[in-house]
Amino acid sequence: MTYKNLKMAFLAMAAIAVTGSCKQQSTEDLLSDANQRNANQKAAVAGATGTADITVNWDQTYQRIDGFGAFGGRIVPFFESQKRDSIMAYLWGANGLQLNMVRGKVLHTYGFNQQSGVVTIKPAGVDIDVDVNSSTYQTLTDIQKEHLGQLWILKKIKERYQVPIMFASTWTPPLYMKTNPNSESGKWFNGLNFSTSSTAFARYLAGFAKAYQNEGINFYAISPSNEPENVFSDWDASYWNSAHLGEFVTNNLRPALNQQGLGSTKILSSENAAWGTANTFLAGMDRSNVDILAGHGYVEIGELITGKRGLNQNPVTWNYATGNKPVWMTETSDDGGTYDNTIGGGLKLATSMHKFLAECNVNAFVYWLGMLAIRNNESLICTNGDGSLDFPKTYDVMGQFSRYIHAGYFRFGATVQNNSVLKVSAYKDPATGKFSLVAINPGTDALNCTLHLQGFAAGSLISYQTTGSSSNHWQQGTPVSVAADGSFSLTVPAQSVITFTGVKN
Repeated sequence: MTYKNLKMAFLAMAAIAVTGSCKQQSTEDLLSDANQRNANQKAAVAGATGTADITVNWDQTYQRIDGFGAFGGRIVPFFESQKRDSIMAYLWGANGLQLNMVRGKVLHTYGFNQQSGVVTIKPAGVDIDVDVNSSTYQTLTDIQKEHLGQLWILKKIKERYQVPIMFASTWTPPLYMKTNPNSESGKWFNGLNFSTSSTAFARYLAGFAKAYQNEGINFYAISPSNEPENVFSDWDASYWNSAHLGEFVTNNLRPALNQQGLGSTKILSSENAAWGTANTFLAGMDRSNVDILAGHGYVEIGELITGKRGLNQNPVTWNYATGNKPVWMTETSDDGGTYDNTIGGGLKLATSMHKFLAECNVNAFVYWLGMLAIRNNESLICTNGDGSLDFPKTYDVMGQFSRYIHAGYFRFGATVQNNSVLKVSAYKDPATGKFSLVAINPGTDALNCTLHLQGFAAGSLISYQTTGSSSNHWQQGTPVSVAADGSFSLTVPAQSVITFTGVKN
């Protein structure tokens, strides 16, 4: 049956089911129902604009926040960019996003001695600080440049900003280890030749992590797969089914890491492209040796089929027991192809971040690319035609979370009454009493809110906001003092994301 015929059959069955289950209504009944709907709509509009009551409860504690991050950048343009130092500062520096996580890539092109297990991650005889305009650099192959560039990026981020969490994901094993060694893609279910190369691939991953350790980079975690269900795209990928991936992690990867003295290196899996797909994949997988459960934050498969792309606006909580293991969202972006640097695009990211953090209880949120040499919402920083950097509102929105919610904070209770539009989440540092509230108002009216503190008190709040008209990153507002009853009167501008910070008394 074709998809069109299947859809028509489904609609026909639905119509029959509805007809059979509904009783005939009188004119009076219909008018009564219409009046009730109009009243409900008016009540919803009244509750969605103008005011809101917010309550945060210190004693309702949820997940620990591990942090926020982005991919370490590609060789072109990141490593070869004249602005690479300022780009890194904008992403990981104190005056930028203050990201505490960076994602790298286990490239499939490294030299590998299968007998010794040694992986070569940089060209011999070339200093990683080589001038990218020098003849020494220009004589390198594209593969050698890629090896050198990633090592430089990760080392400099570590040295300059002491970023504590670096992890690496694997797009594909070396091609000679795949079922079709002539293709780097996952098309036609091209993946690891499980019967012949499981041990070798595990040793390759462990050798990669060991080589980086010898360069001063201790990977917090390593992932053997990236979007393992991707059997459609042309880029480097590898097909896995959940049974084989779980078996590989338990029987091959964990022992190989341990043999290299990397017992503290965590294993992250499975990084499916859609959050719902990751739920299904991980639910059927041996997770006993998986330390961090991970998925990506793009639209679900059903939405993709209907033509939607970009940031998942309504991810759902996974329906299996995670065993109290950390849950990370390790890649997302607005990959729809149309550049949007407005607050509209920023609010899409804000909604997605709120849903992942406050409803799906993720411990970490990692964006796809840090920067690109074009204007594209796959990255947080873009480049204009004249070479200047462009900061879409998604950059500022990311900072509303990453700058004011630090690793070690815990999400705590936050509820909104009398408003169906406003979204609020709260985060605290139990050790210092510092806390942050992120409020998202996608509506067209400013909201006058009353904030009630439950289980604690605070003397004042400081606000930082992103709006369509704000010219400064994280525009700081006037401190808000507490009222006599311990509450705060707050204004959340229309079409805005605003973070309030304070300290528990």
